[in-house]
Amino acid sequence: MQRIIDPTAVATLPAPPAPPALTGTTGYFGPAVPGISAATRLRYWFVNMLQEELMSILAAASITADTTGTVFNQVLLSIQALIGAIPHGVQNFTASGTFTVPAGVTAIEVELWAGGSGSWASVSGYAGGGGSGGGYARKRISGLTPGATIAVTVGAGGAAGVSGTSAPGPGGASSFGTYCSATGGVVNPLGNVAAPTLGNLGGVGSGGDLNLYGGDGGCGLNNQTIGGNTYIGNIGGWGGDGPLSGGVQNTGTTGKVGNFPGGGGSGAGSGASGTTAYPGGAGAAGLCIVRW
Repeated sequence: MQRIIDPTAVATLPAPPAPPALTGTTGYFGPAVPGISAATRLRYWFVNMLQEELMSILAAASITADTTGTVFNQVLLSIQALIGAIPHGVQNFTASGTFTVPAGVTAIEVELWAGGSGSWASVSGYAGGGGSGGGYARKRISGLTPGATIAVTVGAGGAAGVSGTSAPGPGGASSFGTYCSATGGVVNPLGNVAAPTLGNLGGVGSGGDLNLYGGDGGCGLNNQTIGGNTYIGNIGGWGGDGPLSGGVQNTGTTGKVGNFPGGGGSGAGSGASGTTAYPGGAGAAGLCIVRW
């Protein structure tokens, strides 16, 4: 890219004509129509305008015009350099911490998952209900100050239930400062370690541009025929999904850990005979993703 070099060129940029000297139609270049109208003239000030618009792109990218080059790509290289200089990145939080707004950044996008709840353990005669998924929130945040710090809380997954002893634990809540948050998977208040069939209840996001519920845990399935045989088995309930994550299903024995991020554990079965107690599965931890 270079400015015009010619014996007729002038050393300083002339001002374009102003009204009333500048008259005519604002529009497009037109061809000559014999006997009716002349072709549109190419004015010096119009060409200067185009030239300086292009030179300003080089200047913004701190690229010096090459007056000897034969590969005419300096405008392209300037645009690529300007785009590349825009601050951008991503930071994942799998545990609580602090986000510091990077230099030159005033707007970010946040995705937030809360932890999933654990699932119920089985007892003789009853399959365990599934754990539930944590909630989800997504938010675009603008008007930030570079260097500012924002507290990030990432909810832990809930503990697995223990047969005949303890209910599963709820999923931990997640939050991004005061901008958005999500509650973890909730232990069903009607659940009972002696009859642990009910699934847990999903958490929900709040404060985001998009707020989603986590999936509820499925109820344990009692008195199921196994493989077409005469054996009776109790199959644990589905683990509820964390939004954009997915749930898990048990095989009829020990509950499975929930899918990351934010999934609930699957409920424990009680074996082919329906009389064996197995522990539940833990919920998956939450997650926070920050993009800029």
